[in-house]
Amino acid sequence: MSINKVAVIGGGLMGSGIAQVGATAGQDVCLIDVSESVLQRALARASSSLNRLYAKGTLKETPDTILKRIGTNTDLAKGVSGADYVIEAVFEDIGLKRQIARAVDSNAPGHAILATNTSGLSIAVIAEATGRPEKVIGMHWSNPPAIMRFIELIKSKYTDEGTLQCTLELCKRYEKDPVIARKDIWFFLAVRARCGLSLEACLMYLNKEAGIREIDSTCRYELGMPLGVFEVMDFSGFADIITRGMKSTENILITYPGFEPWPAFLGAFRRVAEELFRPMADEQLFGVKTGKGFYSYPEGKYVKPDIPGGSKLDPIELMAPALNVAAWCVTHGVGTISDIDKSMKVAFGWPKGMFDYVDDFGIGRIVSTLKAKQAKAPQPLRGLYEVDPLLVDWKAARLA
Repeated sequence: MSINKVAVIGGGLMGSGIAQVGATAGQDVCLIDVSESVLQRALARASSSLNRLYAKGTLKETPDTILKRIGTNTDLAKGVSGADYVIEAVFEDIGLKRQIARAVDSNAPGHAILATNTSGLSIAVIAEATGRPEKVIGMHWSNPPAIMRFIELIKSKYTDEGTLQCTLELCKRYEKDPVIARKDIWFFLAVRARCGLSLEACLMYLNKEAGIREIDSTCRYELGMPLGVFEVMDFSGFADIITRGMKSTENILITYPGFEPWPAFLGAFRRVAEELFRPMADEQLFGVKTGKGFYSYPEGKYVKPDIPGGSKLDPIELMAPALNVAAWCVTHGVGTISDIDKSMKVAFGWPKGMFDYVDDFGIGRIVSTLKAKQAKAPQPLRGLYEVDPLLVDWKAARLA
């Protein structure tokens, strides 16, 4: 199917960036939001981004030429009426996403595909709100969309092969580098595989085992990551995303308990959401977009926090649990070792793949670290540190 007209629903940072990518690729794009002021800010962001890229010589056309391809509409029904492909990019509220899916289904052409930019909510649950569940797919973009090459595609149990192949072709047109999550579970593949690092950092902070700057210093200088864990959370507005997303996830789990098949993983997230992110959300500490999160950002603009080197935190304390969660994803068929390694490098800018760190630390130290953490963890969370079979027989896994 030829995709010439695209509708993007949501005029926030992600939506405006996705619209910019489509227009740059030569497509006519309709950007849709309920507020005209939001749409005008979105166009201003796209214009500013295009001008920066043009100054660097990375655009084949002028910013004005590209911007003329982006139209706007505050009426969703009219905005999607001629679309070949619709990308929903609103915040993580399953009720809102289902409402939008129903509206798209009622007003978009019969051949149109609906992609949702959710970072972790059920694609199947969203698809069930439509009469075309086979044409619904997850399409999780990395931020900022105009710069980042990585996109994660997620098939639900309904998504047909034609929808996947059409979306893969669209990624190629956008010059993106996709991976495919093979199961529609909470956080899918890329984010889920990285969640072990984020969860352990938050748990160590809550347990007073390490401070925020100490953890981020270890990530930056010992592990070679571009940003520390808490820096990433501030940049993405994690406190807002998690508190909203947890409400939707809990609602999904009532009907679809299998959406999160690992009880200890869910328990760890519930603790972190309740004890760390909910208090931050109550105070609007959403990081860069509100000017303060774990760090401060003058005038709501990203400024790299001053984090000194010399942390005494052993990086294996963070990476052993991270590797265990990533290994779980492989063992349970969500993705392969190579999928996860690619995700860490392309989506998150890591200097190496997740599993490359196994050789750095040695499988023996990783296993012993996990067992030590399991021994002191509260009972509900001990399963998070249960050594995954992939790591138990790591040599055979590497040869597979």
